[in-house]
Amino acid sequence: MLYIGCDVGGTNIRTAVVDENGKILGDARMRALMEKGPNVVLGQIADSFREALSRAKAKREDVIAAGIAMAGQHDSKNGICIFSPNFGWENVPVIPPLQEQFPVPMFLGNDVNLAAFGEWKFGAGKGYKWVVMITLGTGIGGGAILDGKLMLGATEMFAEVGHMTILPDGPRCGCGNHGCWEALAGRDAIVRRAIQKLQTGRKSSLLEIKNYHWRDLNPEIIAKEAYKGDEVARETIEETGYWVGIGVANLINIFNPELFIIGGRIALAGELLFGAIERTVKARGLSASWGPCKIVPAALGDDAGILGAVAYAMDKLGEEK
Repeated sequence: MLYIGCDVGGTNIRTAVVDENGKILGDARMRALMEKGPNVVLGQIADSFREALSRAKAKREDVIAAGIAMAGQHDSKNGICIFSPNFGWENVPVIPPLQEQFPVPMFLGNDVNLAAFGEWKFGAGKGYKWVVMITLGTGIGGGAILDGKLMLGATEMFAEVGHMTILPDGPRCGCGNHGCWEALAGRDAIVRRAIQKLQTGRKSSLLEIKNYHWRDLNPEIIAKEAYKGDEVARETIEETGYWVGIGVANLINIFNPELFIIGGRIALAGELLFGAIERTVKARGLSASWGPCKIVPAALGDDAGILGAVAYAMDKLGEEK
């Protein structure tokens, strides 16, 4: 039995043909032409299906279901993207036009929710029933599998954790609120924190590399210099771990998971980040909740979205039988 998983991002579309064990048999990747509108992008998705099938040396008839992971709020029952600010889409039918070309059961879900589901089914969360996951990137997204069931919420907006308030009078978030989690621990917050330190006149290898211009600096560079011993970079990563840890402690207190998975490119900062997160969780969380909970990095990397889309298709197909 074969499945198609598709991860649609603002920059790239990645599609793969996957077997029931999560093995990728063939994939396709292309730049998403978001500037040309939904119809063009949906055409690209269909083309990526064909290319992935070709590379997997499989036929459309071999595929029993497909899943699509996409940023935004969706009506999964009708396959409609209700709103995706990343794409500029509003009330765009996604599944109906694709099913005209690929008449198989097809399911649409939020990308971060499905990445969490993929980690639970095929990655770091395999074998657990109570799992919470966040992704650290430009923003902070989340997903949860509770007692083996993916949580979506009444309007499929479950786990918009990046917009829970951590510091009421904190920096303004892109959503318009102040002190949101991602305004304190997202990509721009990390860069801003490093630059503020540099602007006090402190010495740092970051100055030599990028001349402390915010457009040139990123969390990957900061983490790299932190491991080389740069104090400004190290403080920046550890302070980020503190802010991430406050949010993680809150979520562990609320959901009481067995496993907490942290993914996204910022999570690649490794032990400096995770050590600060764990120290903060132990200081601020309830020991009865964090004691039995493991905090681990995600395992699937760039494959989480497509494997999550496949896991979701498997799950929804099972519900229909």
